[in-house]
Amino acid sequence: MYISCKGITKEGVFCQNIDVELDISRGLFSFLIVGLADKCIGESRERIISAIKNSGFDSPKTKNYKITVSLVPAGIKKEGVLLDLPISIAYLSAVGNIKTKFLEDSIFIGELGLDGSIKPNDSLASIVNSLTKNSDNDYDSTNKKTICLYSNFKDDQINLINQLKIPNIKIFKFENLKELLCFLDTDTIDYKDIVKTPKESITSKLIPKEVSKNAEKLFEIDKIIGQEKAKRALLISICGNYNLIMSGPPGVGKTMLAKSAHQLLPTPKNSEYLDLLSVHNRLERPFRSPHHTSSYSSIIGGGNPIAAGEITKAHRGILFLDELPEFNRTIIESLRQPLEQKFVQISRANDTVELPCNTLCICAMNLCPCGNKGTSLNNCVCSGTKISMYKQKVSKPFIERFHISINLPHENNNRSNLSSMLSVGKNLSTSNYIIGNEMKNIIEEVHNRKSEFEWGEEELDILYKRSEEKNFSMRSIKQIKEISETISLIEFIKKAFDNTDYTTEVKDKNKVTVNKTHLIEAFSYKEDLFIWD
Repeated sequence: MYISCKGITKEGVFCQNIDVELDISRGLFSFLIVGLADKCIGESRERIISAIKNSGFDSPKTKNYKITVSLVPAGIKKEGVLLDLPISIAYLSAVGNIKTKFLEDSIFIGELGLDGSIKPNDSLASIVNSLTKNSDNDYDSTNKKTICLYSNFKDDQINLINQLKIPNIKIFKFENLKELLCFLDTDTIDYKDIVKTPKESITSKLIPKEVSKNAEKLFEIDKIIGQEKAKRALLISICGNYNLIMSGPPGVGKTMLAKSAHQLLPTPKNSEYLDLLSVHNRLERPFRSPHHTSSYSSIIGGGNPIAAGEITKAHRGILFLDELPEFNRTIIESLRQPLEQKFVQISRANDTVELPCNTLCICAMNLCPCGNKGTSLNNCVCSGTKISMYKQKVSKPFIERFHISINLPHENNNRSNLSSMLSVGKNLSTSNYIIGNEMKNIIEEVHNRKSEFEWGEEELDILYKRSEEKNFSMRSIKQIKEISETISLIEFIKKAFDNTDYTTEVKDKNKVTVNKTHLIEAFSYKEDLFIWD
């Protein structure tokens, strides 16, 4: 007899759907699993036999059955222990112990213990994320069939996924094989009578609400005195998710600006929450700052088995590379494609894994190896050869992957600046440096809007003529155009915040006009980092 049911295996940070096909025929007992299964799946044979026997059913060994299990697609390598449950369900359906009408739209995931228990599963976010991505993130589709997920999922993860209100997916939690079989074998017993409903946990309240406008809060960026252009560049970078690279002498605020960006990141959307849970198993956007001595595989990803690197661990968050030229040149050049395509593909002889890396990359570097170039003392001890080699570590094609590249000048901390710095946080109503809350509100509004942009012939003419004068590539021209549109949207939202008719003006108007001022400002964020003299 032939039976087929659905299971899942982990593939990188996401999951791969697997069809478990099982055929039973008369003959001497044998249990064969085919389809590029690893040793862990091959050993599931003994776990499944013991779990079925200890759940109150006849052991497969007591019957003269030749059991063949095929894992489809057969050409993809399968790893892990999550196929124990679907294989056992397929066998019990084939021998007539449970009804088969539930199998068509059900997915079974889990490792079995010898006593028939289903081991706790913490992959729910990755599973749901993979299912929704296969449906093009169409959460609101009403034509799709409802998919039922059966496993021993953790209560906090169930509560979090339920808060996202993703339709067409039902989650069922069972602690052992016997409970699951009882549920599948009857139409009269209610699910709540068999399985305890997950209790409300503190984790279920971790999804934050929208940020309220004009809420008084001291952000890290409020502690930075000066560098107004850099703050403005950081705002544009976060609004458009544009990579940012900063160059300047030590102490000008490069690292502080990068770290302050984490507080300003927008509240994640539902699909982003799924990504965060899948990759990081947490709800907060990540901030990753690897040391420049880190290895290639720790930054890009790799190893055996293939593991995610820092660029993937920063997915939906920030990857900060401080002292950029001190990193290995191979690592720097390997970041070019992932930063542009937002994913990294790692290939091995028999395996290829695609890892997401939709991250905001912020880089900072000094002007020379000793760091003294550009300071007021200007006592740089580096030779011209050393500075030239230092520059060559960062290629122009790599810098072109960054929308915004700026030089930060050294600003003297005079007595008035120090007094202003000490006053920040004491009186929020009078300080001129409380800009973090305004930036946060603008960023939230930008990320919640879908706008169309209008370009005049004069602005387009300036864009192409000035780009030709600066010998910009097509990639840089596209970046200037995108930055100009983001600036125009920021200015429109700032004006709307100052008006009482904010609701009608902002939410009803979908088109934003790009003018010459926005375009000229966009060009100012394309500074040449190679001219440091």
